[in-house]
Formats: sequence, C-alpha cells, structure tokens
Amino acid sequence: MEIEEIAWAILTIGKVIPQTTDNLWSGHFFPYMESWDEMQISFNLALLGLYKQAFVSLRSSLELGMLSVYYNINDDGQKTVKKWLKSEDSSEANTPRFGEIWKILYTNQNIFLFEERYNLRNRFNNLNILHNYVHTKGIKYSNKLGLFKSNFQTFEEAVLNKWIETYKDVAILIITLHLLRYPIGVIEYDWDQKVGIDNPFPVLSKYEIERLREILPQGYIDFIVELADKDKSTQGLFEDIKQLPNLSEEEVEKQITDLAKRLIENGNGFVDWEKQQLKLIKSYSESSKQKALKRISMLKKWAIKNDYMESKLYRLIKSGIIKNPKVTNT
Repeated sequence: MEIEEIAWAILTIGKVIPQTTDNLWSGHFFPYMESWDEMQISFNLALLGLYKQAFVSLRSSLELGMLSVYYNINDDGQKTVKKWLKSEDSSEANTPRFGEIWKILYTNQNIFLFEERYNLRNRFNNLNILHNYVHTKGIKYSNKLGLFKSNFQTFEEAVLNKWIETYKDVAILIITLHLLRYPIGVIEYDWDQKVGIDNPFPVLSKYEIERLREILPQGYIDFIVELADKDKSTQGLFEDIKQLPNLSEEEVEKQITDLAKRLIENGNGFVDWEKQQLKLIKSYSESSKQKALKRISMLKKWAIKNDYMESKLYRLIKSGIIKNPKVTNT
C-alpha cells in the first residue's frame, strides 16, 4: 500500500539525524518528531473524512520537516533550536518564515547543487495550496469538504486522492532535504559487520535505501550518491567507520541475546517473545534458523530461572506490587 510505504519512509529518515553525546535529548530531534506526528495525525483525519484538517496537518508536517534541517544545518541544532523549542516570548523564538528557511537551507552545498539540478523549490511552491486550507480560502478549502451532500461527513474520492498526492509530495520534500543534509544515509555498506545490531551511526541499511529509491523521483538517490562521494564530512565519517574492526559472530550474537533479554524482562515475557520469534524465523535461511532456535532454547532456560516467562505487568500483579485483579497475563 503506497500510504504505508510513504509513512515507513518518513519514519526511516529520522535515523539519519545524528544522535550524539552533545545533542542527545537537546531538542534538536523535536522538529522531525513533530513532523512525523503531524503526518500520522493527517492520515487519521483523512480516514475520518475531516479533509480540511488533514491538509492543515500536512502543512504543519512540511514546515516542521524543513525546520528539522534548518535548525541542524551546521550540526549545532542543540543550540539553535533552544529558544524556539522553549516557546520563549521573543522574535527570535518565532517560527521562521519559509523564505528565511530556504535562505538557510541554500547555505548547504548539497542542497544548493541539488536545487540547481532538480528545482526542489518548485516542488515546494506546488505545495502552496496548503496555505489555502490553513487560511480557509473559501468553501473549497473549508470544513465543508465532505459535507457537500449531507449534514455528516462523507467519503469523497476526489478529495482523498488529492490528499494522498499531497501526502506523498510533502514526504518527498522532507526525505530529500534530510538526505541532502546527511548524505551518508545513501551510502550502501555492510554496517552490521562493524557495529552489529547496535548501530550508533546515522546510516541506513541497503534495503532501506532501496525502498526510499522506490518513493523518491527517478534520479534523486543517484544524484545524492554523487554528492555524498564529494562531501568531505560524509567521506570522513565513512572512512572512520570502515577503520573499525569487524565484529566477531560471538560479539554480534551477544548483542542479539542482550537485546532479547531486555525485551523479555521489560516487555510481555518469554512466552510472547517466543511466539513472535517463531513467526519471524519462518523466512530465515536454514543456518540462521538453527541459530535462532538455539538462542530461543537458551533464553527459555534463562527466563525460567529468573521468572520472566510472563509479562512484567503480570509479574508485578502476581507479586502484589500492583493491585489489579482484573488484569491477567495474555
């Protein structure tokens, strides 16, 4: 389903925004997360037939997605976002106008060069229609959408199709700007051999890049790859990662096992975790399947020994820490 793929792409692009010791929990990630939330809200509103409000949320998502790149343009988002994030009562804390946002975005060489090739600003200008919903430019852009034929919300195929088209266009712009700001996201490499499943770097897996390629217009990814090859900071980080020693199979297995233990202990317990794993391994190769079964067997013994078979909630109720006899383990 196209909408699902687009939503997945927007969620995935958040991985390319660096999370470092300097900016962790600083708020630099907030504009992106709000943008993602607005996309989800827009989807829910469209399903309810609240079309005008669905378009208004798309407008917010677009603005916030661009602010994510705007505030992080020089890797100092933890500082530049502060006044805006705290909603301070000053002009410096106001959300910048789109003209100011583009002015700052163009200071990035990759965005500037991409603009020359693909006219990204024109794609943005085509989304100016969203202003009409925000400012209710007459009946066509009002809450009357979906109410033309009755006094209750109705399904309007033409309006919904327009929403889907706009939803995708907003996603394309947000994804493209983030990849241009963090072009290491399009470099295909076996990152797992360096970091296993615990990847601290702002990179994407090969399958994730390919799925983004399916969503973005033809040529976008290829040109960003060209830019990544010439980008000094991107290549510097890439070389640093390549210099890391490869992890052994034992180290990777330990990462997988440690993660599983955390999920079992703090989640729904071993029984539920095992059910999910047995579904997943059906698509594994024979060798991977045998490793997974061996891991499941070992973790079952560990879970029994530590009383982690049931969910954490059930264990707390059983121990009397939480008193709620209506809640049972499932």
